[in-house]
Amino acid sequence: MQSNRAKIDTLCAEYDAGGMDRRSFLKKMGFLGVAAVVANAVSLSSLGATLAFAQISGAEERAWELAKVAAAKATKKTLTLLIPTGSIGNMTPYVDKWKNELGITLEFIEEPDEVVHTKGMQEAVAKTGRYDVMMPTAMSYPDWIDSGVIYDLTEWTEKYQPDLFHKEWGVVFPASHHAQLYNGRVAGLLNDGDQITLLCRDDYLKNPEKQKAFADKYGYPLAVPSTWAEYYNLAEFMHDPANKFYGSLEYRSPYYVKWMFMQRLVSKGRLYFDGDMNPTFNSEEGVAALEDMLKMNQYLHPDAFSFTWSSNYNAFGRGEGFMNIVWPSGFKYSKAPSTGPATTGKIAATVMPADTLKDGTKLYAGLFCWGYGYAVSRYSANPELAYAYAQWMTSPTIGADAIPYLGGYSDPYRINHMLKPTQRLIDTYSPEYLQTLYDNMVNTVPDFCIPGGFEYQDALDKQVHACMTGDKKPKEALDDAAKAFERITRRIGKDKVKKSWLALAKNLAEPIRKASGADKWS
Repeated sequence: MQSNRAKIDTLCAEYDAGGMDRRSFLKKMGFLGVAAVVANAVSLSSLGATLAFAQISGAEERAWELAKVAAAKATKKTLTLLIPTGSIGNMTPYVDKWKNELGITLEFIEEPDEVVHTKGMQEAVAKTGRYDVMMPTAMSYPDWIDSGVIYDLTEWTEKYQPDLFHKEWGVVFPASHHAQLYNGRVAGLLNDGDQITLLCRDDYLKNPEKQKAFADKYGYPLAVPSTWAEYYNLAEFMHDPANKFYGSLEYRSPYYVKWMFMQRLVSKGRLYFDGDMNPTFNSEEGVAALEDMLKMNQYLHPDAFSFTWSSNYNAFGRGEGFMNIVWPSGFKYSKAPSTGPATTGKIAATVMPADTLKDGTKLYAGLFCWGYGYAVSRYSANPELAYAYAQWMTSPTIGADAIPYLGGYSDPYRINHMLKPTQRLIDTYSPEYLQTLYDNMVNTVPDFCIPGGFEYQDALDKQVHACMTGDKKPKEALDDAAKAFERITRRIGKDKVKKSWLALAKNLAEPIRKASGADKWS
């Protein structure tokens, strides 16, 4: 008698060959015990059902088999997840499957994203066991690992193979390393491809009158900007405050403004530290980055100094500006008719603009900022079950299925999400934007994913904001931030931070390593 797996393989091959319609395929997969969510993802995969199910039989199946064993022996039948507020939409579609097939209730505890890191550090002291899975940004991993509140996942990943680095469906490099590893060990599994890209209003770019006027004024064709200089020209040209239409909506608000500086800094070939942990942003490149930002302020939306991500997305979706620097969720927001009534079908996206280095070369460097992932609490009553959840949710096909759901933060992070997307991913993001995400991600530089990362980031943010509001001159602000950085490094321990920093820098894209000098660090 043919086994269920063999029957599934035969069924997939017949479906790929056009031997049955999708409805019949889903029905027969159900008869063979395949969960509806998995069958649906397989049926829509551009990889073809056979290859897609081969993936499921890999990372997904290994996770599910572990989950079944761990659930059967668990005395506590609830898996509790600490998650940032606003992210639950990507997780709720699977609650019934875990309850009905494993007998496990998924309980979600939502906290504002800015306090999730603190909650984890508090758990390191209290050791309550309240959480099983915790969903921090990549910056939390160093401090959480060092405090002992989460597991090092390396041994589990070696045993259950989540395919983190697979050449066809692994997490895109270098995010695969800097958003999941701490000192070369796996600390968390990425579930959110947080990077910033640039959006423009395509209908304005295609306007013949604007095309002629722009070319007459600047001497080159109207198009998405490839450099920061072109970005500035576009903002100047499109800025029309009399009609409440502004050149760009990029952030100048506390908490967000450091990312606008960090992005420009890395585009100029500078990182945050040199190879011996000396701050390097208070350099001529850093000052130039702040001066670029000050120069742009005249063409920004008047709410730029108070924008949160949601008010920024809403303003762009209402048609209040020509450009925006946003996370992929911002594109999703602007593309959906309900949240982007003025922008749906009218967006042209591009990788972050390059800067021109002293030798005349252009450096494309993106910023991978934030980036949520799943970590496993050391005080969980069922750590293997918690790990199984993390691997299953981030596996190549389930991840692709989860991302398009509304009401969540998750954005594409695996190669297959961008280069072999499902129809739902295409419908949500468009093929062009998925390609843009891939092209941008391969050149990204991470946040401060080192011990004390949040302290470094907060110190920089305060000073950049003080400069933008006119309280400090660029060099003064950056020198003050550098002094704060040196104090943080001394307190944590230079050798400890340096080890982590060098591990991060080792995995940057080669043009960025060369421009910054990191290719010569040891």
